[in-house]
Amino acid sequence: KEMESEKQSADNVTSGVQNMSLNGQPQSLAQQQAAQKSPLLHAWYDPLCNLKTTSTCMRLADLACDGDYKLCVCDMEKKLKVFKGTSLISDYAILDSPIAMRVTYTENSTPRIPSIAVAAGSHVFIYRQLRPYRKWSCPPVDLSKAETDIWAEIKAGTITSADAVSQLMDAREKGSILSSRSIDLLTLDSDVSRQQFIEEMREAPSFLQLTLITCMDIMRKDSDDPDAVTLLVVGTEAGQLLILPQDPSNSAYICKIQLPSTPTTLSIVGLFDVEWRISVICRDCKMYNVKNGDARGSAVLSGVVVDLGSQAVAVTKQEKYVWVATMERTVTCYSNRGKRLKGIVLTEDVADMCVMALKRSKANHVLLVALVTGEICMYRDPTMIYSFKVEKPVTAMICGTYGREENSLVIVHGQGALTIKMWRRTAELDNFAGNTGPPPEQDIPLAVPKKTKLYVEQTQREREMAPEIHRRFQRDLCKLRLTTARAYVKTLTDGFMSSSPLGSQDIRVNVQVQGLGPRFLLKMTFQNATALPIIQSRILFSFDANLYVMGHDPGSCQSILLPILIPSLKHVVETQVLSIDPQGRA
Repeated sequence: KEMESEKQSADNVTSGVQNMSLNGQPQSLAQQQAAQKSPLLHAWYDPLCNLKTTSTCMRLADLACDGDYKLCVCDMEKKLKVFKGTSLISDYAILDSPIAMRVTYTENSTPRIPSIAVAAGSHVFIYRQLRPYRKWSCPPVDLSKAETDIWAEIKAGTITSADAVSQLMDAREKGSILSSRSIDLLTLDSDVSRQQFIEEMREAPSFLQLTLITCMDIMRKDSDDPDAVTLLVVGTEAGQLLILPQDPSNSAYICKIQLPSTPTTLSIVGLFDVEWRISVICRDCKMYNVKNGDARGSAVLSGVVVDLGSQAVAVTKQEKYVWVATMERTVTCYSNRGKRLKGIVLTEDVADMCVMALKRSKANHVLLVALVTGEICMYRDPTMIYSFKVEKPVTAMICGTYGREENSLVIVHGQGALTIKMWRRTAELDNFAGNTGPPPEQDIPLAVPKKTKLYVEQTQREREMAPEIHRRFQRDLCKLRLTTARAYVKTLTDGFMSSSPLGSQDIRVNVQVQGLGPRFLLKMTFQNATALPIIQSRILFSFDANLYVMGHDPGSCQSILLPILIPSLKHVVETQVLSIDPQGRA
């Protein structure tokens, strides 16, 4: 009896929580009915979480290998936070503002304890069991030989500051990409400041150009298992794409490829030991494809380049497909080879996007698109099946396993609030899809009339007299062609064509009449179609004196002397005609 009473009280508390809105106020009946129809269950809402992060700095991981997945967040306030259930269990400081965070496995040993890789500045900090483990730094950028020679002469003192600036400007005009040190020198105005900058650089220990990390993702090495060994893929500000070894350290990398522009987002499919392909979106609004080369451990840039039209706002991966949202309010699906498959046109700007891989459900994937208005739309293929709203703006959104629930949605929105929703296990997408197939009228048969006696007789006549009917059709078709040709020849001879030959000379004339009356403007275009110039040509106008008059105005002449007509060039002549008929006859 005590256990039954406790269960009843717990049910009452649960129902009371479900009947409360996010701000603690009781929900209306309409809100409760909408929540019951939703395919998502509201699990947790924390308005005081104060998270400042993006989707690239938020991941779900099984850190203790116990099946209990936790939420790892890299905050812009240089904090690494770990959430378990509804509470914050860890809060660690990181050395720089994070750019991206990934969960990686570097060993095949059991238990499968993952590591957390945080890209910040020009380094990748790797945490093992939430403790600092390794640090990887970006390799120095290769400098042009002309620039290194100039700075070698500057350090040796064999060149003045003015000559050094002049030579650096010449190297930049020839196409050399200068380092930040050379750019800082060229931005200085006075000779005194330039000389002081050069003296400071002479005391520098070495001349190196470092770069920053712009994006990071993981590539599985030899297996598609969730806990398989992964490799980090890093994009840098210098336009380089680096694949790091299994256990990265120092500045080592397996392969490097130079991109035409700075990468911003990566989407990786395949296995490194088998076959792989990387879709790279760069700042030049284009998507490039990088694939494995013929030799193992090599990479090549394929010739497939997709022009997105505008900057990409959000990118997410669905198995072997890539969804790209741009600033033009469009969401487009591409294959891993860059072929456009389908698209969605929206009415508002896109804030973020992710794909929820539904497990133990009939549907495999659902696309979630967050708009700047706080509305989150759920799409199955290009059809929207459900939408709900949260406090705007949505700054981060990720799907995966949280706790022991496989289909979870984590949203960071508003002023750093954290919301977690979970997919209903009894939800059926077919109930939300609506009429996504053909219209129901397609199944209604057409009211085709019955065959009449006249129809049967005409059909029998066509079968019996098919040669004679075909012969008459060909004869009528030849008569139609002959009539058309005769009409065309008559039009040419009568001069009714817009462009016709004039007299014995091959001069093309095009006449346009402008005006509503009684004053008309004749605009004539003459073109010499011969190989020699024509001179001393005159235009004479013939008309009915009872209807029209010319010469009444300085701009109206009945006889006009044409200038020399150069072959193939057009000459325009204008004159005026006055209609004097009281009834306006023409």
